[in-house]
Amino acid sequence: MTSDLSPIRVGVDKARTLLRLLRDSAAPEEYQALLDGCPADELPYLRSLVDDALHVRGQLEERRRREDELAALYETAGDLSSLRDLEAVLQAIVRRGKVLLDADAAYLMLNDIQRGDNYMRVTDGIRTEAFKHCRLAMGAGLGGLVAKTAVPYNTADYLHDQRFEHTVDDIVRPEGLIAIQGVPLELGEKVIGVLFAANRSARPFSEHEVALLVSLANHAAIAIENATLFQEVQRAVDNLTEANAVIKAHSTSVEQAASLHERLTSIVLHGGGMADVAQNLAEVLGGSILVLDPDGRVMAAVGGDPLVDQARTGGTLPEGSPTARAVHEACVLSAESRRTRRLPRSGTGAPTCATPITAGTEVLGSLALVRERIDAHDLRSLERAALVTALMLLSERSVAEAEHRLRGEILEDLLGAPHRDLEGLRRRAALMGLDLGRPHTVLAARCRGGGHRRSIADAAAAFAGHAKGLAGEYRGDVVVLLPGDHAPAETARSLADHLSRTVGDAVTVGGTPAAPGVDAIIEAHRDAAQCLDVLLALDRDGQGAAPDELGIYGLLFSQAGRAELQQFVRRVIGPVLDYDERRGGELVRTLLTYFACDASLTRTAADLFVHVNTLYHRIDRVTALLGPQWRHGDHALQVHLALKLHSVLSAS
Repeated sequence: MTSDLSPIRVGVDKARTLLRLLRDSAAPEEYQALLDGCPADELPYLRSLVDDALHVRGQLEERRRREDELAALYETAGDLSSLRDLEAVLQAIVRRGKVLLDADAAYLMLNDIQRGDNYMRVTDGIRTEAFKHCRLAMGAGLGGLVAKTAVPYNTADYLHDQRFEHTVDDIVRPEGLIAIQGVPLELGEKVIGVLFAANRSARPFSEHEVALLVSLANHAAIAIENATLFQEVQRAVDNLTEANAVIKAHSTSVEQAASLHERLTSIVLHGGGMADVAQNLAEVLGGSILVLDPDGRVMAAVGGDPLVDQARTGGTLPEGSPTARAVHEACVLSAESRRTRRLPRSGTGAPTCATPITAGTEVLGSLALVRERIDAHDLRSLERAALVTALMLLSERSVAEAEHRLRGEILEDLLGAPHRDLEGLRRRAALMGLDLGRPHTVLAARCRGGGHRRSIADAAAAFAGHAKGLAGEYRGDVVVLLPGDHAPAETARSLADHLSRTVGDAVTVGGTPAAPGVDAIIEAHRDAAQCLDVLLALDRDGQGAAPDELGIYGLLFSQAGRAELQQFVRRVIGPVLDYDERRGGELVRTLLTYFACDASLTRTAADLFVHVNTLYHRIDRVTALLGPQWRHGDHALQVHLALKLHSVLSAS
């Protein structure tokens, strides 16, 4: 102010008015209004006073602006320090830059160390997608230059500024940006990115705006570092939490495995069976447990799934339900690949996993778990249980094989050479629970072609065990000795039905009673085996019978009767038998098929798989050998009977 200004000359009212205008931050026009109507002699002094007041006003405005900017920076620093999410930090930086500089747009680019360029990370006020996804090479354009030199750059007209290498003009031009300011984001001596403010008009950026954006960039760099460090710490904490969960789950799995191992070991040591294995597995793992043999038959079943009750009752998995299909599929796949198979929930069925029970290259069966949720620990526990189950099955097999050999040896000595050591034979039989001094029923069983012999022997042993009898293999047949007076025919039928169902094929049984003593058992076995031969010769596969049920074929058990029947056969069909023997012909088989088809030539040709002309030729040959009457009346009956007797005599 002018020091020699006299209050008298200026006037107290004018001075008060200037102070009021300064206090109220009045517009410059109101200061100039004081000069209007001022006397000419006072005008120079008053103008000097107004100029000083306007200067003071400008300094006050600048101070207030700086205070506002500092307050905004302080508020920004507080906001950034409270943010922990990196994305939120970057968005806040760009938004604050746009607001502080009253710019049309603001954006932030970060350095890509691997590619050696800069990429657009966050924008505010940008309209075009190409700009939001652009990249800048180091040193290219204003941003590339800032990132490379770590020095702020600004331009009032970017597109016409020749200081920069113009590589992204086709992206900047559609966005309409003209004035651009870029400042580096620095951490120590390293530039991590560039912060921009931009306008769509040619408005230069002042020095204090540049300084303001630099201050914001410094805060932003620290906030970015803090957010990055926080995310790294959070990731480390998450990794530790995950690792702790894995360790805890592993510990639980180890404890579960140890408990299961202890239970299964106890079962093995105490001679438990498949039911004990399934029960303990169900208690440790939960859900339903099924132990299946290689043919899908249920060896043990425990659990609350309805499938278990059906499987336990029927002996096999029921067909139709989604769970049954899933269990069957899992077991089949596990057996084929020798690996544990896991199938997801299908329809209304629960998830299923199955593991093969193997011994070397042999599959002994499958172990299946049906439960609402199955994890990796359950699979490992199931696989451990499969190992123990395999050991148990092998142990049972070894015992069964030892018993099988012992039964076979006793039968071999009893039926083949009983008089070598009769007393020793009786003692050994007594060890198997067999009293040779009691009456017995002797049964002989066989499947056509001699198949399934071991399976038949095992099933027959179980059948004999219920009656405290003995079963074993002898000369291609399975022989069963049952103590006591049983009805041979009924017992033979029961055994045939049991064996056929068990092995899944027709098993034929002949049975006869035996008086006390070894010789009687030998004689009864001979009759039972011959009865079996007759049944098979008569195509009565899968049936059981005693000799007294064979009608005329019972004469075959008498040597005298056999001689007479052989003479009858030779007398009636001898020429046909001789022809087949000399020529290797098919006349006997053709005649048996002819009578079985009720003398229908068409059906006979079809069953023999020959052309009807071939059949006519064979029939003519038979007529030439036996005479024209063989197809009619009583002659046809005798020929048919002779053919059947020949089949039975040949088989026996």
